[in-house]
Amino acid sequence: MLKVLLPTDFSENSRNAIDYALHFYKEVECTFYLLHTYTPTAMRIDYILGSPGQIGLGDNWLTETETEINEFRDDLELTNHNPKHHFITHIALESLVDEVLQVTIKEGVDIIVMGTQGATGAKSVFLGTKTMNVLRVAACPVLVVPKGCFYKAPKEVALVTSYKRNFSAEVLAPLRSILTRFKSSVHIMHINEEERLDFTQESNRNTLDAYLNEFDPTYHWMPNFTNKTKSIQVFLKELDIDFLTMVKYDHDFIEGIMREPVIKKVSFSVEIPFLVIPVEN
Repeated sequence: MLKVLLPTDFSENSRNAIDYALHFYKEVECTFYLLHTYTPTAMRIDYILGSPGQIGLGDNWLTETETEINEFRDDLELTNHNPKHHFITHIALESLVDEVLQVTIKEGVDIIVMGTQGATGAKSVFLGTKTMNVLRVAACPVLVVPKGCFYKAPKEVALVTSYKRNFSAEVLAPLRSILTRFKSSVHIMHINEEERLDFTQESNRNTLDAYLNEFDPTYHWMPNFTNKTKSIQVFLKELDIDFLTMVKYDHDFIEGIMREPVIKKVSFSVEIPFLVIPVEN
């Protein structure tokens, strides 16, 4: 049975990501872990230092939140009507990142699905802070669902790669699963940072092709604009991509994207589901 972690702050955005996950895994036997974390500002200092005014604050929060998350679970079960889906609630007075790591390890979570800020009025952002922090440390794949992105079956799936790292069956398993379940087309995007691939890149490309050959992948070279995020944005629009995938190696391509000034200037937005597959060096 697939184990899916669903962080929630009970907002419309997180509910949208959860609804997406329920549709995305409609035909799959799943256990969904509903995770809510919170550290009240007052507790971070006063409660930890033993301030008498804060005694009992944690207990009050726990009682109220248990009621809220149980009602949230009951509503999901009522509206979902899927015997393949099972829900477990989890709350903690802890940082989101720390608790995500603990639950992922303890429960053997296969994938995390969470929302992010996405486009907001005249501004747009690459990823919200909480989502970015989870992406940086997650030990399992993370599926990011932008604000306002409603479910539709992924038919045009993109994998963005530099070809600088090797691929394996384990790394590509989440992507292969999507291509198989939804009978999607897959487009491999490489940003043209060099005139030609070197020996290592060529070898990695051949390995990738061997693993994805049955899905008849198409390969694309994109110009290296002023930044990689711009190249990706143009690529997604030109091919009408509806699902984006990247493999995250430490200090590799996606890390570079996360650090690009364009993100801090909020000039690039993710508007489609975005799967990040982490790989340990």
